[in-house]
Amino acid sequence: MADTINAERDDKLAALNSATLGVEMPQITLPDGSKVQTGTVGALLVNIRAYNEAHSTGGLEKKTQLEALMRATLPLLDRVGLFDLFRPEEWIAGDNEGRKAVGRLYQEFKLQQQQQQ
Repeated sequence: MADTINAERDDKLAALNSATLGVEMPQITLPDGSKVQTGTVGALLVNIRAYNEAHSTGGLEKKTQLEALMRATLPLLDRVGLFDLFRPEEWIAGDNEGRKAVGRLYQEFKLQQQQQQ
């Protein structure tokens, strides 16, 4: 059941990454056998840049859309350990609004995971 949910989530992420980057990205298989959608970090960076632009122009609706796209990357980025390398507090520190949003969204994601256990 969990594998089916992960596969569906990864398929949706693949579609989002392709839409964001304008190219279909392949999946790779990690040594543990799990599959990872490539292009996720690249798509996240594009969305952070767009979020920063929307923040500077007051585009609340656009920021909300971008937060949903960034939120979709969190399970995969958590699985590959990105937030072990760069803790959410590091994302939140500083003056980059898109990075701050990712850090806060990740904290919310982890809190939801803990509450579901």
